[in-house]
Amino acid sequence: QSDVGLVVEKGKIAGNGEYNLSGERYRESGARFDPEWPFVQVGDVFQKSGETVLPESLSGPVTYIGLQNIAQDNGQLTGNLVADNPAEIKSMKNLFYSADILYGKLRPNLNKVWLADRKGICSTDIFVIRPLDGRVVPALYAHIFRSGYFNHAVLSQVKGAQLPRVGWQSFANLQIPLPPLEVQREIVAEIEGYQKVLDGARMVVDNYRPHLHIDPEWPLVELGEVCEINPETINSPLVYPNQTVFYVDISSVENETGRLLGYREISSSEAPSRARRGIRNGDVLLSTVRPNLKAFTLLKEVRDRAVASTGFAVLRARCGLADPAFILASVRSDHAVSQMVGMMGKGAYPSINQSDVAAIKIALPSFAMQQAIVAEIEAEQALVSANRALVQRFEGKIQAAIGRVWSG
Repeated sequence: QSDVGLVVEKGKIAGNGEYNLSGERYRESGARFDPEWPFVQVGDVFQKSGETVLPESLSGPVTYIGLQNIAQDNGQLTGNLVADNPAEIKSMKNLFYSADILYGKLRPNLNKVWLADRKGICSTDIFVIRPLDGRVVPALYAHIFRSGYFNHAVLSQVKGAQLPRVGWQSFANLQIPLPPLEVQREIVAEIEGYQKVLDGARMVVDNYRPHLHIDPEWPLVELGEVCEINPETINSPLVYPNQTVFYVDISSVENETGRLLGYREISSSEAPSRARRGIRNGDVLLSTVRPNLKAFTLLKEVRDRAVASTGFAVLRARCGLADPAFILASVRSDHAVSQMVGMMGKGAYPSINQSDVAAIKIALPSFAMQQAIVAEIEAEQALVSANRALVQRFEGKIQAAIGRVWSG
């Protein structure tokens, strides 16, 4: 076993003819390490805090952390964390302090672990874990408790089918590495350095949205004047008999960012009835269901035999009139989205139809100006992509650092 992976004999991988490369498939639950430092039980160095409090006895505002407020896997906080009136929080809660580790004991497969940086109260579905003495640096063990090695061990102790959870005694009996304090501090410093880069890159990725400044001098046109709307309809079983088709449905496009998350590969005979939109390079997909969520994307390098859901309107820019990337920026603008919101029906799935899409008005400068604007947006998006790559790289560096703690 290496710091960040598993070494498996080729014959073992090929043994059943499947050649499955998922590491967890070959991990042995009884895997042993040969570290430079000892392993101890969690309960040898940590305790579960038993401090509880009735929220109504507190004066607000107070920080309240529920399981839903701890992001899966990365230990970040999300949602509203401050209760101005604690009395509105029902039943007994756990009390925690800065440097406590909060561990989600309910559905531990979600891997919800947070190192507290403040005082507050939390759900009783969360362990509040505190060092017994000075042998551990909590900042390191928050990462260790979130690591794949530890989560794998926790899941072997889970009980309950409907509400799977881990009990404290089972948790306390699990083995963890105990490097010298000096080594713990060095690893924390290394991880914190990576985390600063990671936080900055993630902020760029999470917050960047292309902005289209609309000059009031640009003429307003309807989309139907500059785009073909839904130009191709395809009956997959007839056009691609006994073949695989590559299906883009609403869930394939990420809300807000418009990232295409991939295709669903399905047999043409099993394609849903909604898989009828013909698509090609340069088409813009505009989700007509809840368009306020901006599940819009520009298609590039479209697969052969690709089809899209009728939940999209396909916008195909008319040559020489509109640049496809400019069309995407235009329909994502507040000016266009507000029009779509005004057109939405009020049924279970608020949506717009093809004639609504054709009637959306956009501001259209000259074709040369469109291309200049698109070039600027693409330059910005290249920087965002570079930051996305940084996020992946530095997440890997953090995982490698934690891996060294386990392997010595």
